[in-house]
Amino acid sequence: MNTDNDETRDRKADQIVQEIGIPPCPATLTRLLRETRADDPDFRRVGQLIGGDVALASAVLKVANSPFYGLRTKASSVQQALALLGLNAVTQLVTGLLLRQAFSGVTGPGMERYWKTSMAISLISAMLCRETGRGDVGVSCTFGLFRDCGMPVMMQKFPIYADIFEGKAPASGDLVQETENERYSTNHARIGSVLAHSWHLSDPLCFAILHHHDLLYSNEILAQAEAEAIRLVAIGLVAEQLYSLASDETCHEWSTGGEWALFELDLAQEKFAAIAAKVSASINHL
Repeated sequence: MNTDNDETRDRKADQIVQEIGIPPCPATLTRLLRETRADDPDFRRVGQLIGGDVALASAVLKVANSPFYGLRTKASSVQQALALLGLNAVTQLVTGLLLRQAFSGVTGPGMERYWKTSMAISLISAMLCRETGRGDVGVSCTFGLFRDCGMPVMMQKFPIYADIFEGKAPASGDLVQETENERYSTNHARIGSVLAHSWHLSDPLCFAILHHHDLLYSNEILAQAEAEAIRLVAIGLVAEQLYSLASDETCHEWSTGGEWALFELDLAQEKFAAIAAKVSASINHL
């Protein structure tokens, strides 16, 4: 690993963030995290905080009631969603939904497709956690939405970034980062990690965002990673492949890391095929 280059890219990521800014941690999330991290969280207060934002509450119910969460009883209120999914899962879900709200002013080619893909991968990650018994449903959902969140930030800063954002530049994640590093001396994973830290996400989650591409190519980075970060990257890659199969697209990193990801999740091909069928049947509910 080239430490000097990493430090340069970290400085450049900080510079970009300072120049154009990143969406600050929303007040709703700050209050929500304060409440959920209390010794005795008040579920009623949490429900009120989420319910105070009508659009957010509606989005929480829509996602919670989607087939990807597999609720036998549908939630008709935020309080019911809290009771059915649990405090952590709802908090993580809200965090991801607030991310999209924070970027509502970012428009341009590919943004709708970006959010649709991110949300799909997030929800498929939840299904994967339940089906495999690996990983935390809420944290995995948050990772699905945050892992490429540096891309909208770079879209705001660099107009020519559209070719990467729309997939016209090299499609493999490692090659995308090489292109970004050559052009901008930093990359979307580093900027996304800065944003994640500022939103008070956990260290393993931030590490997974920073290394969700290069962890697949570097045994040195893999050796540094905590088990939770490794699992998140594996879940994200499998979820991306499942979405690609259901939407007739291509997951370009599957050939590099697919076998590794399935091994990390102890996911046999037969089980993978069964989950793929469920994803295909549920994808139209997004």
